[in-house]
Amino acid sequence: MKDVLESVKSEVEKILLSMGLELFDISFKKERGRWVLRIIIDDPNGYVSIAQCENVSVKVSDYLDREDPIPYSYVLEVSSPGLDRPLRGLNDYKRFVGKLAKFWLVNGQVHVGRIESAQENQIVLDVLGEKITFRPEDVKRSRLEIEF
Repeated sequence: MKDVLESVKSEVEKILLSMGLELFDISFKKERGRWVLRIIIDDPNGYVSIAQCENVSVKVSDYLDREDPIPYSYVLEVSSPGLDRPLRGLNDYKRFVGKLAKFWLVNGQVHVGRIESAQENQIVLDVLGEKITFRPEDVKRSRLEIEF
C-alpha cells in the first residue's frame, strides 16, 4: 500500500505544481470502515480557497480515474491546512512573519504572540509588547492562531 501512496503522491505533487500549489500532507487510510485518500494542499502565496480545493479535486479525480492506481474503493478528500494550521519549521515561520502563532517549546513553555522575525538561529515573538526569543530547534510544535 505504501508503494501506491508514493506513486499517487508523486503524481499529485506534479498536478499541484502545475497549479502553483504545494502538497502539505497526503494520507490513505481506513476510517470508519472505508478507505479515505486525504490530500491537504497549500498555497505559498496565501490561504487556500474553496475553489482551489475543488479544482484540485477535479484534476486529481481525473488522474485517479484514468490511471486507477488504488485497488480499493475509496473517498477522495481535498482540503487546506486551515486557519490554525500547523507550522512546520523555519520556512513557515518566515512565511508567517506578522501573524499570531502559538509555540510549544521542548522545555515546557508555551508562548502565544506575533512572529516578529525568524532566522536560522532565532525566532522572535512579540507577546503583548514583550520580545520572546528562542531557537527553531527548541520548538516542539507550533501553529497559527485564528484571529477575529
